[in-house]
Amino acid sequence: MIIRAAEESEMDTVIDVLSEAFHEDPVSMWVFPGDERRAVALPIFHRAVVQGMLAAGGHVDVTGDLSGAAVWAPGGDEDIDDEAFAGLTGEEIGRLMMVFELMTEHAPVGEYHHAQFIGVRKNAQRRGIGARLLKYGLDRNGPVPAYLEASSAESAKLYRRLGFRDHGPAFAVEGGPPMLPMWREPSICL
Repeated sequence: MIIRAAEESEMDTVIDVLSEAFHEDPVSMWVFPGDERRAVALPIFHRAVVQGMLAAGGHVDVTGDLSGAAVWAPGGDEDIDDEAFAGLTGEEIGRLMMVFELMTEHAPVGEYHHAQFIGVRKNAQRRGIGARLLKYGLDRNGPVPAYLEASSAESAKLYRRLGFRDHGPAFAVEGGPPMLPMWREPSICL
């Protein structure tokens, strides 16, 4: 399987892949309740995040067939222009800001790469694509540690298989689902 950097012309497809992959994610469901509204809101959200990550010097990796995508940013450099969220409701933006604030509180200090999203189209899941995408990014990042927040028990299992370890207890916005901070030292060999 080919994994490579996404091209600018593929960003609409990247947004579509991430929105499909995270449609039933617990955090996405809490921030954007209602299946129909979530289908509209997730592309707006993912476009804003991807644009912010790229502006901060991040990377977007994709599979050659565009069935999966991973979004990486340098740790601590994930500012998103508020105007990028145009189209989201005030209530949705409020929930997003609560999640972002909590993520910032729990983020590590120092140099690291943040794996913000790893998503695979539903019809291609459970084939090792997410693991390959993550490993590609880890290899590219070389001697720099990696950090992420697992938003489900299933994703935490994948990350542990790839050398990530819990980085403190799970945290959640009041009434929201837990997110588990996870850290990976670069010396882990896969």
